[in-house]
Amino acid sequence: MTRIIFALVLLLIPFTFFAQTKPSKEYTTHLNAAMSHNVGLVKDKTHLNKLVKQGKLVSIKQRGYGYRVDKLTHSHAYLVPKGRTVLNAIARDFVKTAGQNFFVVTSLTRTEADQKRLRRVNSNASSNDSSHCFGGAVDISYIRFNHKKQVNTKLEQKLEKVLKDYQAQGKIYFVKERHSRCFHIIFR
Repeated sequence: MTRIIFALVLLLIPFTFFAQTKPSKEYTTHLNAAMSHNVGLVKDKTHLNKLVKQGKLVSIKQRGYGYRVDKLTHSHAYLVPKGRTVLNAIARDFVKTAGQNFFVVTSLTRTEADQKRLRRVNSNASSNDSSHCFGGAVDISYIRFNHKKQVNTKLEQKLEKVLKDYQAQGKIYFVKERHSRCFHIIFR
């Protein structure tokens, strides 16, 4: 019986190796943008703290004008300095178009260990390097506004318009993720 299982495993190894797909051009473009901030892959919490001390990553407040940071279970409230600047600007422009409303940030910088843990519970989490692991990405929920978790098409469209404007200006890339119901934003 053990020999049969071993033989099956040996037969599946080549299949598993060749079944892995090459990352898409969009994924590669987004990852390169995140990597362009010269932070490097954030390995673990110790490395994260070192990057913060060096000023390569900066703290993101829990409550900012136009945004709130959700309870983070698989990431840490840090970004590259340019990311913080652009996030604050996006929030400001969102308030200008949507009135005194705020959106919710659901993910920021992840360590390699955070990414691995996330893969266990979120099939949308990349099995390759994530732009979150370079301090250059943020996720903003499009179903959480003003502490309410519900669809709000009007606010979702206003936020998406702001993001499209920032993308057109060359400041960000973004993807609307259907599974996790967030805008995945990469700072350029």
